Amino acid sequence: MSDDLDEITSAIDFLQKIISEDIVQIKFVKKDNSVRIMRCTLNFNRIPKEHKPKNVSLKDILTQIKKNKILRVYDIEKMGWRSVPFEQTIWVKTDNKIYSIKKIEDIFKK
Repeated sequence: MSDDLDEITSAIDFLQKIISEDIVQIKFVKKDNSVRIMRCTLNFNRIPKEHKPKNVSLKDILTQIKKNKILRVYDIEKMGWRSVPFEQTIWVKTDNKIYSIKKIEDIFKK
């Protein structure tokens, strides 16, 4: 990735970018250290009725992000909910742009 990419520097910005788009691709490192690119969404119009979460509030989502640095997204290809670790995310790709994820340790290096 080049240095001219826009950066996402917080888990909240990460959430907002996914919410603002219909479908995004996310590249991240899984727990087993393998790298995965996933097509996902938080657009409830794209999520089958039987998979839509019940009784989930924005407060619950924000608490999960803050506490565990994990965002739950709906995987379009595997048709199920997946956890994406913000700290292990490399980039988020929308229809027309790629956003690199600025790691916390990188923020403090400057």
